[in-house]
Amino acid sequence: MNGMIDTVNPYHSGYASTVGLASAPFAGRKEAFARLYARLYDSINTGAILFLGQKHVGKSALLLNTDAIFKETAVGIYISMRELQVEGEAQWLLTLAQSITDTLIEEGFTLSRLSQLDPLGEQPRDWLEVTFLPQILGAVKRKILILIDDADRLLALVRTGQLPADTFNYLYSLAKKYQDLHVALTLDSDYEDDIPALAPLVMSTDVVRLGNLAPDETTWLLQAPVRGVYSVPDEVAQAIHRAVGGAPGMVQHFGYELFRRWETYPELNVFTLEDVRALTPTLYLHNEGDYSSLWESLSVNERLVLTAISDMAYTDPLGKIDASGIQHWLSETDFP
Repeated sequence: MNGMIDTVNPYHSGYASTVGLASAPFAGRKEAFARLYARLYDSINTGAILFLGQKHVGKSALLLNTDAIFKETAVGIYISMRELQVEGEAQWLLTLAQSITDTLIEEGFTLSRLSQLDPLGEQPRDWLEVTFLPQILGAVKRKILILIDDADRLLALVRTGQLPADTFNYLYSLAKKYQDLHVALTLDSDYEDDIPALAPLVMSTDVVRLGNLAPDETTWLLQAPVRGVYSVPDEVAQAIHRAVGGAPGMVQHFGYELFRRWETYPELNVFTLEDVRALTPTLYLHNEGDYSSLWESLSVNERLVLTAISDMAYTDPLGKIDASGIQHWLSETDFP
């Protein structure tokens, strides 16, 4: 967990950017990190691990926290494809090199020998593979883990011809050649059908599907970062978990709103279920765009079933909702 300073809100405020996301509290993903750690020491399978999940399930947060998790083992080089403007392979490979260099300098590594390197020249692949990477790997003495966020953008550059058709094959060849160079990527589940196009860098067995947080992970995320400031009892944390289904981005934002509520009412030392009910509409409004997008992606029958469930829950909040009840509602409704 990242500690908070005095009474600064430790939670990430929203989805507009990844600014501040690396310092926000982070929970869960032990299995995902275990898969990635195992790959770092797999001498046979050198392909990339791909983290797949829905929007705001925490893919970027996972990559941004990788460096802290593997601090003594590897240096994570985070590259957000959504923030890059790439025009050609030379710029792309130079971006990789610059990202590696900037991160290593931030981590305190001495890279004096880089000033003696030849310029990029007309053979950028040769420069990266023969000149740059050997110097970097020799100086760092740790594994370099290139973390590519939103791999769909990289694939789009390949498909539009802005990057060579063998880009993923080239990245795979680099990881295969250099034992201490590894790659991990994220991909929105909307692009799951495009995974075969990432071969040979990513194969079907390299995909790790990210789900929502478990109840105990939600509880930790809402309690631990604010311990000593205010209290979120277990039953309150679990009510929040049920309200948002454990969706990491929404749990994070709920924590942000709880903190803001405490700032407004500093005498509020213990949150209650009533506070959860008061904040829930604000949270749903904040995520209205996500819900609308998800609704638009559903089929007519899926929308009807969700309508049935919501109407049944509204009519009888304590009632049982099962398949037979939904079937009865659908048979009685005026919807076709």
